[in-house]
Amino acid sequence: MSALADAPATDLAAQPPDPVPFAQPRPAGALGWIGVVLALVVLGVAVVLVHDGLVALDVLGGDTWLLAAADAVGRITPTWQVALVGAVVALVGLRLLVVALRPRRRPAIPLAAGGGQYLLGQDVARLASGAAAQVDGVLDVRSTWGRRAVTVDATTDGDTTVTDQVRSAVAERLTALADVPRVAVRARRASRTDGRGGVR
Repeated sequence: MSALADAPATDLAAQPPDPVPFAQPRPAGALGWIGVVLALVVLGVAVVLVHDGLVALDVLGGDTWLLAAADAVGRITPTWQVALVGAVVALVGLRLLVVALRPRRRPAIPLAAGGGQYLLGQDVARLASGAAAQVDGVLDVRSTWGRRAVTVDATTDGDTTVTDQVRSAVAERLTALADVPRVAVRARRASRTDGRGGVR
């Protein structure tokens, strides 16, 4: 008889099941709404081509839409206006190519504890702000999260040691992440017109 069969039923019930790891978050597409617009344009071109093909096969009556559009536009001669339109279209195409090939920012960073758990980028920024707000002399703080670093903007009471303390506090708090980002701190002294703010 196997060892598993010999084990008491209570011991088997007491063993916690293996945690199921969460699916790794995927970065959002860089094109966004541009991809939807391009899809609609391609769909419109497909509809026009199907219609003109059916007209050419005598399945549908009437004229083709392409010929009708060409007759409406008339004869196009090489002019500087046409060249300008072509240059603008080429620049737009290059811009879309750059956006499509640009490295996408990671939406989340895995936790050092493992288990397939991740912390979203905006939550990483909130974690940094919460750690910086605990430092004496910090009046207001807001943090932003980038691809490789967390930037902390702190308003202080003017103490020159606050910057290093904020950097140390935030770096220690971010050790909970498996891939600890670089911490950049930008501190400014509060003016008399500044009120005590909050964490952002």
